[in-house]
Amino acid sequence: MHNLFSHSSLSALTLLATLVSASSSLEDVSQPERARRGLLDFEIDIDLNTRLIAELGIAITGNVLPLTSSGITLDVGFGRGGHGLVENVSAGRSYAITINIDGSDYDVILDTGSSDLWLTKHDFVCEDVNGTVIEQKECYIGPGPPGFSEGSIDDQIFNISYADGEFASGGYGFGTVSYGGVTVPKQQYALVDTLYWFGDGFTSGLIGFGFPSIIAGVYKDPKSHNHTSPMYNPWIFSAIENGDVVPGQFTIGLYRRGKNDTNGSPGGFLSLGGTPAPANLPYTGVWASTPIIQFQSPHYNISPRYSTYHFQVDGFTVNGEFMQWVAPIQNDTGLTAPSTLDIGTTLTYLHSKVVDAIAQAFDPVPDRYPEVFNQYYPFCNSTVPEVSFRIGGQDFAVNPRDVLIGDAESNVSNGFCTLGFWSRPAEQEADGYLPSGPLFGANFMRNVVAVHDVERYQLTFGGVHWD
Repeated sequence: MHNLFSHSSLSALTLLATLVSASSSLEDVSQPERARRGLLDFEIDIDLNTRLIAELGIAITGNVLPLTSSGITLDVGFGRGGHGLVENVSAGRSYAITINIDGSDYDVILDTGSSDLWLTKHDFVCEDVNGTVIEQKECYIGPGPPGFSEGSIDDQIFNISYADGEFASGGYGFGTVSYGGVTVPKQQYALVDTLYWFGDGFTSGLIGFGFPSIIAGVYKDPKSHNHTSPMYNPWIFSAIENGDVVPGQFTIGLYRRGKNDTNGSPGGFLSLGGTPAPANLPYTGVWASTPIIQFQSPHYNISPRYSTYHFQVDGFTVNGEFMQWVAPIQNDTGLTAPSTLDIGTTLTYLHSKVVDAIAQAFDPVPDRYPEVFNQYYPFCNSTVPEVSFRIGGQDFAVNPRDVLIGDAESNVSNGFCTLGFWSRPAEQEADGYLPSGPLFGANFMRNVVAVHDVERYQLTFGGVHWD
């Protein structure tokens, strides 16, 4: 979920949400049950996976927490984009965790494309797309804490905008924030007083696991701070710095949604301090690490810094044919724009040449629909090509159900499904000073576990085979 600054029309968001929410044409069995069956039916080489994990410097952790599903999406097109379960919310487009602030529990969206933790104030103002004040209930978001238990910050403002046009603004303060058995006292976070939001009805805000450099705070009086931005450690970095998450690694694994899953249903897991043991997940034995790439822009006087989880892709394979990677060039560095891994994005956005190569391998070959975002919508009964992405020298296969997604009951007639890989508009994928690089979203992440090592600045991917 990126705090980009492009906007989409509400009608487009509604349509796109319809496409994705209709993507659950899966068997009528809960994901935990499907996972259990998968472990029974899939032969796992525990020794091999244990050795590979150790060789890559990844710890095994038992602090594995659930993610739950959320209908929120911050995709530019869709609207959204401890060891514990990650819950799917609504249509499973985003994922939520339960945190505790000052003794009270709150469900919040997990996002790796931003860094702040924010929740709503009790008296927040809800606005529509035109900035008109509407009833609070129209934002479909739960209440946050009544106030900051450990003091507020008077000279800072929280202000974030998302790719779909949603935004949140308010003030910063401090409180005790706990998750997965890890408690961070006097953690800085934001309470929002103005909001334009497509909520899910049960989450109360969002927690970002991105790097500190992209926090969304500004000073009320920039001149008094030499026009610099405020800086603080987001919750995950506070926990690591305090020695409560050791090593400084967290892992995300996403389940595939069942058609009867609802808001709050199990959607995956988030583990703190490493990755789950090989005996507990259907690991394929394919593992690879790749450096997290710093963002920089000499043209805009932005020095190299870690921001979101950028990485390079070696190439991709379609039906056994390997092809070189294609991405825009950043003009002021001469480098290929890196890819980004983001749990808050529903689909995967690639260069049009990559998307075309995948689409042309379908049988029958689908058409693009200019009236529906100019994307491909294959027949649901199409023969789906084998697709994999090479990262760190290893090929990670994408399940056919993540290549061709659901039943697109919208402007496209029934019987069509959504291609899981979308291209950006031509002007966005062109070379430039801030080109839009590839963005790997949840449909890719359902085929791997992603270990985010923020101490060694690397991403490690482990292939998984859900049923």
